[in-house]
Amino acid sequence: MSRSEIQELTQAKQLMEEGRIEEAHQIVLGLENKENLTAKELFSCKLLKANFLYKSRKYSEAIIYTDQLLQESQKQGDLLIFLDILMIQSLSHTMLGNVSKSEDLIKKADDLFKKIKGTSIIDLRERESFLVRIKANICTWKGEIHRSLELNKEAFELAEDSKDRELTSASLINIAEKYQFLGDYDNAKLYAERAIEIQYQPWLIYMLGSMIDILLDKGDIEEANHYFQQVSEIREKDKSKINDIFYRYYKALLLKTSLRSKNRVKSEKLLKQIIDDEDVSGGIKSFEAQGRIFAIINLCDLLLIELRITNYPEIIDEIQPYIQKLLDFAEQQQSYWILCETHLLQAKLSLLTFDIKKAKRFLTQAQQIAERFAFTQLSTKIAEENNDLLKREDLWEKLKREGAPMADRVELARLDEQIEGMVRNPTILTAYVREEKVAISRETKICLVCRGKVLGFTYICECGAIYCENCAKALINLENICWVCDIPIDSLKPVKPYKGEVEGENVIIKGKKE
Repeated sequence: MSRSEIQELTQAKQLMEEGRIEEAHQIVLGLENKENLTAKELFSCKLLKANFLYKSRKYSEAIIYTDQLLQESQKQGDLLIFLDILMIQSLSHTMLGNVSKSEDLIKKADDLFKKIKGTSIIDLRERESFLVRIKANICTWKGEIHRSLELNKEAFELAEDSKDRELTSASLINIAEKYQFLGDYDNAKLYAERAIEIQYQPWLIYMLGSMIDILLDKGDIEEANHYFQQVSEIREKDKSKINDIFYRYYKALLLKTSLRSKNRVKSEKLLKQIIDDEDVSGGIKSFEAQGRIFAIINLCDLLLIELRITNYPEIIDEIQPYIQKLLDFAEQQQSYWILCETHLLQAKLSLLTFDIKKAKRFLTQAQQIAERFAFTQLSTKIAEENNDLLKREDLWEKLKREGAPMADRVELARLDEQIEGMVRNPTILTAYVREEKVAISRETKICLVCRGKVLGFTYICECGAIYCENCAKALINLENICWVCDIPIDSLKPVKPYKGEVEGENVIIKGKKE
């Protein structure tokens, strides 16, 4: 490699640290085509390209690209490069929701780091910061927010003197988001400000969005509008798909805070545009899809506000297609946390029409999913909702007879609390699943209730509906009928009708036959 080429490679590394990743990428592309590079020099270029891919949020591409580099680095015997690749892979898998795979990779990286640290004299703080931050991200997906906060603080301390803006700003914004989730909005705002001050351009619009979320939770609409102006300026300069989604989403959130109905109508229109936009490339678990899923939740919130004000029951019918989009998202991506939360939301919506039978079924479904995938906190929450419904069943029947106004029903069902929890929950997009990923196919048996892979005992109804052992037992205890065809699951036990159920009523929940 000539002196000028060495300078180009050094410049590319500096540009990458400053966040000018597109410029760095162009230099790397030029160097890759040079014929006089040694194998080690070419590999350095490839490693920079891998950094470009993950920093550009092209996580799937980063994984595919680094799969090849892992084999090459093992041949070269360069442990530091092998460590770098393991960490890029682990972070990419985390951001795509493949938490189990990410944990396997980060354990290998951690063991290798300890081995290198024991024999190396070079400064490894930047690599250690990246390693710790990935561990923090994994904790976030698993719902371990306090532990994630501790690790992100450790990652920031290790990176504080680094020239790599991505390292420092990412740790700071992660700390801000954890404080936000814990309800400490002052500290959340403080750390978000520090992250934004670094001006790491590739993720700046995301950090500004996080600040707007914090300020809206804090009730500071005026300052939230100030940061939205910066979002608007970025979008004006670069009208990429992701920038446009961020712009429309946060404009909708700010309009949603208005007391004027015409502004809420504008907010609703923007949210629907995001939801109905089918051109969401880069994987549904990317930031583009994150904007889409939260758009659905906020739109449901807007429709519920309208429902309370107008008392029009047909608004519930308008909400249902968006609930189905949430369910489709959850099934497609095996995001079982979303599935649980959405079934819980469905249960509460069913109460608004006094459909106790339907509400109990949705609660049962949510409970079975939470227990199957070890969502302990969520399982406890659903159990409490179930007990609350049992205690208030007579009250709901009384409200039905009296024709209680919709506002009273919404309050009793605690729908506001459910929607708010879904908006603020950082684990909602992808939750940690303690079992092998389920590949749904014609050959795979999927339980109608918990949507998990059926292992061991299976109950298959005459109609073709499939239930795992735990869900079959739960349904027998609840009502003892198949949710598709109404045939008793256990013919030796009686069917359990609901209080106030009309004879001959049709079964409301229809599942998919596998």
